[in-house]
Amino acid sequence: MNAGQSAAEDCEAAILPVDCANVAAFGRPTRDVDNRRRARLLPGGTQLSNLLAGNISIVHGVSGSSRTFMGEAAAGVDAVRIAWAKIASGQSEVALVGAAHNGERKEMLMLYECGGFNLKKDFASVWSRTGGGFALGSGGVFLVLESRPHAERRGAKPFARLVNVVSGHSSRSAAGGVEGVLEGLWASLRITEDSTAIYTAATGAAIATEEEAAFLSAHGDVPVRAIGTSFGHLSEAQFPLALALASLSVSRGALVPPNDTSGRGTEIGVMPAQIVAIGVGHWRGEGMALIEAVA
Repeated sequence: MNAGQSAAEDCEAAILPVDCANVAAFGRPTRDVDNRRRARLLPGGTQLSNLLAGNISIVHGVSGSSRTFMGEAAAGVDAVRIAWAKIASGQSEVALVGAAHNGERKEMLMLYECGGFNLKKDFASVWSRTGGGFALGSGGVFLVLESRPHAERRGAKPFARLVNVVSGHSSRSAAGGVEGVLEGLWASLRITEDSTAIYTAATGAAIATEEEAAFLSAHGDVPVRAIGTSFGHLSEAQFPLALALASLSVSRGALVPPNDTSGRGTEIGVMPAQIVAIGVGHWRGEGMALIEAVA
């Protein structure tokens, strides 16, 4: 059970590829996000050995099947998306989705250096890095996704409502590909821009971040918080981290303070009704999740 893993109760045989159209067809039932550990939550992780993932199941009394995604930032997006889709379709009631990343592994630093992704200049906001590049970070993020009836039966207090999760895969060989896919995902979420904020998992990698910045400029009235500036790049855990921070902000009724001088992290007087978590992989894969307060 490695990278960006999601799981659901006894539904392994029913797992199929889920595209944005299928997710939309599930309707919009309430999904609750609660990051507290509970019994019978199903294991998930990234860069975790199967032995360690098995230990998680044993120690915490977890049961049920699992699904593994690994190797890149898009794994975290798809893990969340498929777990959400299984709950939305009624195939499952609860899932544990998570990821972890060790940014100090020398072989990873070498691998990214060979690809030209590592930050070489002085550290700066992901929007202001000369020549681009990301600074690897270390961390682990795990979220409990469950249906509202299931949460109510066990007396859990949700942090936020996960309304929808969508993903795409642009052609990075053509200019504007990332921006175009992001516009399509944004439109599919049916967002009210005057009452929305964005938590982006932007990495700082040159082409991907430049095109995401162009997309954000087209929606310049929406306040943005870039988590990569503060946490670094956590690969598969990057999107779950953006989702977790968005959920915490919704539950507390306040955005995290701006952390860069790009002009995107503007202060706002009223807490937005919705937050969109955005993930754009440094190599490939794009995704969005819409979060709102629990009614």
